Amino acid sequence: MSTDVTADPFPDLDDERARLAFARACRDRMIERLEHVDPQSAADEITAEYVEMTVWEALDSLRSPGAGEFFGRIDEASPDGGPGDRWYIGRRHIEDDRHDPVVVDWRAPISAPFYRATAVDPLGVSFRRRFTLADGELTAYLDEHLDDPEAADVAAGIPDPVLAEIGAARSGAMREIVATIQAEQDVVIRSGIDQALIVQGGPGTGKTAVALHRAAYLLFEHRARLARDGVLVVGPNQAFLDYIANVLPSLGERSVRQCTAFELCIPRVEITGTDDVERARWKGSQARLGELEQRALDAIQPPDGDVRVPIGARTHHFQRSQIAEWIDAAKLGVVPINERRERLRVLAQRELRRRCNGDDRWSEAGPLRAVLNKCWPTQKPIALVDRYLPGARGKRRAWTVADQYLVDEANTLLNGTPFTYGHIVVDEAQDHSAVALRVIGRRSPAGSITLVGDVAQSTTPAGQERWSDVFAHLGAAGEVADLTIGYRVPEPILRVANRLLPETGVDATASQSVRGEGDPPSWHHVEPADLADAVARTIAQVKHRHRLTGLVAPPSMHDDLGAALSGHGFVAVDHLHELGHDDVPMFGPETVKGLEFDGVVVVNPHAILDGTPRGARLLYVAMTRAVQELAFVTDAPAPPLIAGARASADGHHG
Repeated sequence: MSTDVTADPFPDLDDERARLAFARACRDRMIERLEHVDPQSAADEITAEYVEMTVWEALDSLRSPGAGEFFGRIDEASPDGGPGDRWYIGRRHIEDDRHDPVVVDWRAPISAPFYRATAVDPLGVSFRRRFTLADGELTAYLDEHLDDPEAADVAAGIPDPVLAEIGAARSGAMREIVATIQAEQDVVIRSGIDQALIVQGGPGTGKTAVALHRAAYLLFEHRARLARDGVLVVGPNQAFLDYIANVLPSLGERSVRQCTAFELCIPRVEITGTDDVERARWKGSQARLGELEQRALDAIQPPDGDVRVPIGARTHHFQRSQIAEWIDAAKLGVVPINERRERLRVLAQRELRRRCNGDDRWSEAGPLRAVLNKCWPTQKPIALVDRYLPGARGKRRAWTVADQYLVDEANTLLNGTPFTYGHIVVDEAQDHSAVALRVIGRRSPAGSITLVGDVAQSTTPAGQERWSDVFAHLGAAGEVADLTIGYRVPEPILRVANRLLPETGVDATASQSVRGEGDPPSWHHVEPADLADAVARTIAQVKHRHRLTGLVAPPSMHDDLGAALSGHGFVAVDHLHELGHDDVPMFGPETVKGLEFDGVVVVNPHAILDGTPRGARLLYVAMTRAVQELAFVTDAPAPPLIAGARASADGHHG
């Protein structure tokens, strides 16, 4: 049987383009209707302000890029075999003049089957269509007949439009992925809000994107609750926050706070010192949490002796043992420690009233009030931590980042958490110490938290190696969800990086990439004196193929490498946003985590792979930043663990 090669591959394209034009016209009509809303016609000023803000937010969303467009369509199966309901899936909800849906928001429950339906479990969907748009023009589509498992168009694996989007060149800023969310990612995104959810996934499994889309989904699903209580996104550093800054706004969410865990801390101390690895590990361990609380409670002690309180013609004697009982009872409270002292006053006042036949003579009990204030002083968090930590004290102390987290914990113990949120998203969660996790966890009294990370990428001194420990640090219950499919790193690169996993000292499952194309890492071997210049030449070669090319090298080499790059017309920078044509982002393996580049050049992998589990994790991180190409430049033999990849033209095989 012959095939008609002249047949139109997209016979419905004109109809779908007409639908797209109609959807955009409906969006424009929605904007017109909203522009004519008069908030001042409301019954009162408060309502008018609410209406004005609601209208402004709706207009801002409808005017954003992609509003009025759709990227998918699902046709529901009809019980009688006839045509069922048809739904177009997009970034925003669009309706016609009768308020019937023209495009449904990707977060709506009706949209879930678009991401999850398979021929084995079609979830009530008979047909799915994925659209390709280029510069706002609908150019192609991919069909899947889910009610017929034998149909030739039922996608096996990841559909081509999804692969094309995943493999597209990077811009230096993270993009939203609403059109390419996969089933295992969608399950995580739509999980319930009332839990601590840990998402474990290897490089390129979409952890960060999933976490941000989960925040957008929860804001859609629990709008009133989270509008009141707020959403917080915690990132590892400012470069990372810049990288993800546009994702939530592109999804229509602008009210989310994004910051580092360090920026949450109150009150602030001036950071002038640094901790070595062992000291940082000691300060960040869970044991410090209990010890710090005990130190605060130990500062509260009964008086040295009994207390005599003359009132009128009578002197009341309060025994030390009785005051000690009051103090012990007040210590058992659950409110902040400085507030528990009010319970001590209440107990003393009650006893005095009993002795005075019900009369309130507290104002005359000056000696007792003075003793109680001395027994239970109002403590200050900075002073508490200063007394607790070893080393120089007061003005001579050089405060460190780890100290700042302890100060925040002390402040919460003494005075309560100053700011809380309805839901918190934490990226690179494995790198937080127990103390930092407690600082974050206290910001969500309901324990509604999403943490994403990879224990194989835990590289900080007091970081986490087992997710089971994290729930205890947070003080919250929850579950762990696994993302196992890699979408970012090509399989030839990921296969080499996965050789490092047995050396990381954690129980991590190797990710498998859906991107089988590409080359393994290349090696460029040079003499030590030529290293910096060779790095600059390699950057030029890789950057010629991939505009967004990043450099990962030990920090001690950054000055020399920056000078060499300058000699070749490049500028070393420490960020990804708003890159100039000749800018080359340069990071250490500790700070490149969470970022991605089309091309990556790693310098002296043997210096990173230092024989420790942390070294293996750092090199694993560095290698898996590459979306298209990875090159090593080294002045020493390739580490046997990752040697054997193809040689470069100007080097020799490792």
